[in-house]
Formats: sequence, structure tokens, C-alpha cells
Amino acid sequence: MLTITINRTTKGLISLSALCSIFIIARIILKDDMKYSFLLYNLFLAWIPLLLAQVAYKALKQNFLPATYGILFLWLLFFPNAPYIITDLLHLKGYSQNILWFDSLLIFTFAITGLLIGLSSLSIVHQVLEVMLGKIQSWSVVVGSLILLGFGIYLGRYCRLNSWDLLREPIWFAGRVLHQFKNPMAFKLTFTYAFVILGFYVAFRNFGHPQNTELKRA
Repeated sequence: MLTITINRTTKGLISLSALCSIFIIARIILKDDMKYSFLLYNLFLAWIPLLLAQVAYKALKQNFLPATYGILFLWLLFFPNAPYIITDLLHLKGYSQNILWFDSLLIFTFAITGLLIGLSSLSIVHQVLEVMLGKIQSWSVVVGSLILLGFGIYLGRYCRLNSWDLLREPIWFAGRVLHQFKNPMAFKLTFTYAFVILGFYVAFRNFGHPQNTELKRA
């Protein structure tokens, strides 16, 4: 039976998510509108890859290799949802100064929380990959995952696609994706995001893994 352990990092991310919720509630009270309520949904989506990463970790510990591969695929599908919230900063344009300070802090809090959730999930997946593939190969997969993450962010922000679209309408989704290879902007944004998130991830690893490694290579 697979169980999820709530470690110190996860507790910290839960606290940050609670802070995000408090910000939204405060804004609703102050402005009497639901303008940024969509950020709560985006934050919910950001948690999915972290939960999937933890399930993959537990599955590998119990030697459920086929399940581990399947969960890692789902993780990759939902992974872009975590740092995607960074792009919501564009909603700040055209604002009056009397609320801009609050909204900028609100979106920043959501964005940094989503980024940390994504980095935590990537770190756990990296541990799983090191056991399954070795150190060099695991880094290759991590870099490849970040390139796909950058492309996923582009699809979400500029093409208004999301992970659920692939599950609901795979043929239509594939057509939209293939069409984007003709757009130079897709390549610029994809590799820029991949490079920046990789830099954050390397720094994040130096602060320690979010989960104590108990897996041993066979």
C-alpha cells in the first residue's frame, strides 16, 4: 500500500499555500471582487506534480517499476503547472498604484510558492531517476524535462492549453502542439525558461533535498 509522508519541506509548502489563500481572502474583503481567485486553481494544479513525485518515490521503494514509469509520465505531463504561475505576473499591467503594491505581492507569493513546489517535485523525481538510471543519465532526463517544461509553459500562456486538454482531446492537442514548431517565439521562450529554471534547481539542490534519500541502487 502506497502512503505519502508529509516531511518538513512539504509542511513548509503547505504553510506557503495557506499564506496564498490568506492573501486572496484579504483581497476579496478589501476590493469585493474575485479577480485573482483563478490563482487558487493554478496553485492546486501546481501541487499535482509534487504529489505524483512522492507517489513515484514510494512506488520505487516498493519495487513497483511499471507503476513508477507510469507515474513519472503523469508527473512530466503536469510538471509545467508548478512554475507556470510565474507568468501570471503579466496581469499586473495597467493597474492603479493604490492596489498595485498589494497585487504584486499577492502574485509574487503565489509564483514563488508554485516555483518551490515544482523544484521540490523535480528534486524527488531526480532521486528516483538516479536509482533507476544512474547519475549521468538522470541529469540528462532532468535537463530534457526542463526543456519540455519550458515548452509546456509556452503552450499554457500563449496557446492557452493545459494538461487536461491532452487527456480530453489528444488529437486536437497534438495538432496545436505541432503547429507551434513553426513559431520562433516557442523556441525562445522554451529554452529561456528551461535555462532559468535549471539555474534555480541547481541552487535549490545546494540547500538540501526535500526528502531524505532512502533508495539504494540495486
